[in-house]
Amino acid sequence: MSALVDNEIKDEETKQKVENHIWRCATCRTEFELEKRTKQIIQSKVKLIPVPNELVYSVLSQTRLLQNGYSSQFKTYSNPRFKPWVETAFALGILAVVLTFAFLFVSIYENKIAQKDLVAKGVSGIVTHFDSISKGFIKPQIISDDPNQIQNAILSKANFTPIILQIPGFKIVGASVNVPHSNSVDAKCVNLLYRNEDKMICLHQAPLSQTSMHEDVKKRILKGEWIYDYIDDESFVLWGTNELVCCAVSNLSKEELEKVLKQSW
Repeated sequence: MSALVDNEIKDEETKQKVENHIWRCATCRTEFELEKRTKQIIQSKVKLIPVPNELVYSVLSQTRLLQNGYSSQFKTYSNPRFKPWVETAFALGILAVVLTFAFLFVSIYENKIAQKDLVAKGVSGIVTHFDSISKGFIKPQIISDDPNQIQNAILSKANFTPIILQIPGFKIVGASVNVPHSNSVDAKCVNLLYRNEDKMICLHQAPLSQTSMHEDVKKRILKGEWIYDYIDDESFVLWGTNELVCCAVSNLSKEELEKVLKQSW
């Protein structure tokens, strides 16, 4: 994983296998993003500063001492500027740096886990709805392969204007307008169902202002972020506009879902 973060994997086949696994495994992907972010922070925050000659001499002296072993050499230093407190200060400085990065690492990791839980909580109902449709437990309210017919039908039921995507290789086969979407009696959400043989995509849309999604997740969406992850066997991507929140759930892989959505949006 460190080699992938540092772009040191030369064999393309090995690199592709590692990337495929990371995007399919939420645990490994979290670790990968954490390590990548940590190195980015280190590169942006750590700066070179002038080092006093006394400190340089102290480090070099201690290095030689460790290489040669502890002996009476400790008493043979002739440089009158060398002082024992320099060694102590240097050790305390190293300790402070290590503790700082340890705290930073833990903070980033905890934030990643918290964000992951918030996103999963926000989309769990959508994933359950997709799972019920894919297994035939429920059927869309509107069944048709005509985008115009579906658009006219949902516009008459929803209280907002959804986006009808044209997804390459997929046909729109149905739609549902569910109510309520949140605690508001006026809130509604639209689910559009796309199919390509045994592959399915359920595109969920709702007004961003009426969703019960956590504010931190909404902020990420408003910044233009596309959030990818898995719940059980279904992949999903969460994104949106200033007015709408969109969530696509599918039995496609993360890479396949990302590709078709980027071509459609």
